[in-house]
Amino acid sequence: MDTLGGLIDKLCTVDLKMWNNQELLYEIRRMTFDEFEAKYGGSVDGRRALFASIAKACDLNVQRNALIDEIDERVCALTGASDDGRNVQRKHKTY
Repeated sequence: MDTLGGLIDKLCTVDLKMWNNQELLYEIRRMTFDEFEAKYGGSVDGRRALFASIAKACDLNVQRNALIDEIDERVCALTGASDDGRNVQRKHKTY
């Protein structure tokens, strides 16, 4: 069982990995479609790299959300706060 500090350390590490991985996605965002097509459209290696980056971003986001939930639960347990929705804001919004 991780300590609260250990969980926060893991969250920082996952956030940093997400930030580094998203650099490729921001690079793509600045491209025109023709530039994107030239870099990723014809090359199998380019498409594989793009797929791997998107898959990694999704996996890291799942890890990040799980760590945030675990930290929320741990803080509630340490402070004696109830986990009835008033102290922990869940990520699945209904609005």
